[in-house]
Amino acid sequence: MAINLVKGENRVLDMNKFHVGLGWDVNEDASQFDFDLDVAAFMVGSNKKILTDDYLVFYNSDNRVKPNDLSRIVPASNWSNNDKLRTESRPVDPELSVIGSIDDEDGKTSEDGDDEIMDIDLSKVRSDVQEIIITVSIYEYQKRRQNFGQVERAYVRLYKPGNDAEGREDYRYDLTEDFSTCASVEFCRLYRRNGEWKVQALGIGHQGGLEELVSKFT
Repeated sequence: MAINLVKGENRVLDMNKFHVGLGWDVNEDASQFDFDLDVAAFMVGSNKKILTDDYLVFYNSDNRVKPNDLSRIVPASNWSNNDKLRTESRPVDPELSVIGSIDDEDGKTSEDGDDEIMDIDLSKVRSDVQEIIITVSIYEYQKRRQNFGQVERAYVRLYKPGNDAEGREDYRYDLTEDFSTCASVEFCRLYRRNGEWKVQALGIGHQGGLEELVSKFT
């Protein structure tokens, strides 16, 4: 049974290797454009800044893993049947501890499940990385006049491979706050504390998009 977190709550993680699934619904009548929501992971040190540019894992990262190589890291049986996931490279950090999602530009890759998925192996995280902040931002939010007030039922969930069914995840946070003035949101963070890894539900909104998050963590 899932541990349902509320904003600000933290729990000790009892697993090192897991998926991070993020999902949302959008109000199709709220905009004439498709909503392109992008997931990013900021891997920061004790100063709350990413170690180098290589430790921002997002759709446009230079460091990537090809599908043939990915199958040796994440068993193909745990992949979606969607052809896009099997043919596109995915962003990674240098240690391959965080494998980012593909860029699902219109949200149609995973209509029946998580919209975007990251794979994380905490045993591989570089020792001077103290936190991993998982964020979601709206691409071209100004041009398209879009914000998180047009996004409904947003959530983040952590689950072991094979536990992807709704309700079988290990940890879950449903974002219920009003983010109508926001173009990006910090969903959760994974962080070290006294030799353990913990997860904390954040729900921190920002008026700007990815560029504001980059400014904060660099």
